Amino acid sequence: MNLDWKEIYSIANNSTFEEFLKYVKVFDKEKELPAVQKFVSYMEKYEKQVLPSLLNDTHAKVTPAKFSQIVINEVKKSDKLLEAFVNNPSSMFASILAGAEIGLVPSDLLGEFYLIPRNIRQDNGSYKMTVTPLIGYKGLHKILLRGGEIENIEAHIVYEGEDFNVSLGTNPKLEHNPNFTVPRSADKITHAYAVAHYKSGRCQFQVLTRAEITAISNMSKYNNKLYFNDKENPNRWMEKKCCLIQLAKMLDKDYYGTKAIELDNRLEGGATLTLDEQDRVRLIEGAAVKPSRYRNIYGSLKSLPSQEENTTIE
Repeated sequence: MNLDWKEIYSIANNSTFEEFLKYVKVFDKEKELPAVQKFVSYMEKYEKQVLPSLLNDTHAKVTPAKFSQIVINEVKKSDKLLEAFVNNPSSMFASILAGAEIGLVPSDLLGEFYLIPRNIRQDNGSYKMTVTPLIGYKGLHKILLRGGEIENIEAHIVYEGEDFNVSLGTNPKLEHNPNFTVPRSADKITHAYAVAHYKSGRCQFQVLTRAEITAISNMSKYNNKLYFNDKENPNRWMEKKCCLIQLAKMLDKDYYGTKAIELDNRLEGGATLTLDEQDRVRLIEGAAVKPSRYRNIYGSLKSLPSQEENTTIE
């Protein structure tokens, strides 16, 4: 790992000669580590220096050590995530910290927050493996309940042959009588709806037609094959999340809930993530990622190819 002259001066000024040599040797060896070991090394630094404050701020019920271990296991089992880490480490750690900032753990198993490796086309026509995060239905559900005002949230799918009636106006009302004897395949879906029950007793709901769900999914920068997919999405999480997102825009939320909804919206629009020099997550509008010098908690990453430019929109 390459250090600039200010860091070298600081280390030399605050260490004995023997300590200085040991420090330099450690970082020199770290450059030669395999991708998995290098990723684990960087995560250990985040676990000690960044994750404690992020997870404490969001009142997440997970320790920095547990969060770090889950993420490490997630990345270890995916060759594409490891490739994205090597090619674009800033997008990897920005995505991980974005999850921590809103109190969600990146894990396919938990279903709260996903790390998605994507081969994104650059301005010069080449492609670069990059990590973009995705908030899952369960993560969104968890965030909205954490605000404190909402007691319960539910989302359901309506199929052809079921009784479904909606009344709006001054006395909104929604009635759905499921019929489990009719075909419940993706091609029979007519609506999705989400309902939030407040502790005060009032409720708020959102209904989307099949056409509206399709229109919203088509607005995403990335094609999501899970929509209306019997094999890969039998529980209809994407359709439910689509409706819940629309409802969430109108619900009472805490700061982190608002931030999560905005993050999801910007990422679906094609934004990517990076970190600034203070390890703050930043959004980059547009998919292309341009190379530049980049420094943060894990030092200069010039030993890893293709770094990101810190051009961001807050």
